[in-house]
Amino acid sequence: MSNYYDFNPESVEMDNEAMDSSQPISDKVLKYEEFVNEVLKNDLKHVLEERDKMYDEIAEYMKLQTSIERLKTVETRPIKEMIDVGCNFYMQAEVKSTEFIYVDVGMGLHVQLTFEEALKFLKKKIDQLTVKSERLTDKSVDIKARIKLIIGALAELQGVSSQSSKPRYDPFS
Repeated sequence: MSNYYDFNPESVEMDNEAMDSSQPISDKVLKYEEFVNEVLKNDLKHVLEERDKMYDEIAEYMKLQTSIERLKTVETRPIKEMIDVGCNFYMQAEVKSTEFIYVDVGMGLHVQLTFEEALKFLKKKIDQLTVKSERLTDKSVDIKARIKLIIGALAELQGVSSQSSKPRYDPFS
């Protein structure tokens, strides 16, 4: 992902000529349009994809949290359960000992935890992922604002109204 904070379109050379004030506005407009289309929209796409991955991971941890809470209430041992073996294929499994559970803590590591330890871990992990997803949401809002700002400036440079030409409804008139 590029760093759009450091981009200065006027420092970019176009056809081996430095942009100067004598250069037509249309060339500058093209540079800014290229910046929006090539840099900002790409960055926005990557940030939103990363945020969606965070949301998927949060959903998985919440699903595990619900399963653990449900298992804690079950009195009979062993437990017969339908287990997802992947791609929404389920098979019946018998769990003889529910004293411990193995939890993926990241980096391919699985740790044996009691239900209480697992619930504490899951709460912390969900909170951590939520903070990360909120940061990504803020970043996407910032990128969207930059895109709108540049598009508005380009519309002003070109003399095009960025507002819709349709009359707006005014409830006070």
